[in-house]
Amino acid sequence: MVTATGVILDDQTKKPLEDVLIDNLANPGFEEKTKSDGAFSLVEIGRAKGKCPEFNLKFSKEGYVTDTIFVENSSPLTVYLKKKK
Repeated sequence: MVTATGVILDDQTKKPLEDVLIDNLANPGFEEKTKSDGAFSLVEIGRAKGKCPEFNLKFSKEGYVTDTIFVENSSPLTVYLKKKK
């Protein structure tokens, strides 16, 4: 079992972003939002298309550019989202 944890920050201000929607693309329908401190934690126990256990996480928030990240291990992530221009 792999757990993806981390924090999502504004690319410019470096402040935590609350209510960022995190979609686990390997497990459709499984999503979570960040807390007020920008923190998140997801647990994946399945396999994505028969490959090794993996996360393909999509981070989205209104007013920000959506980002997708491939996560290979349980190391904490720091994700920076850029504001849309």
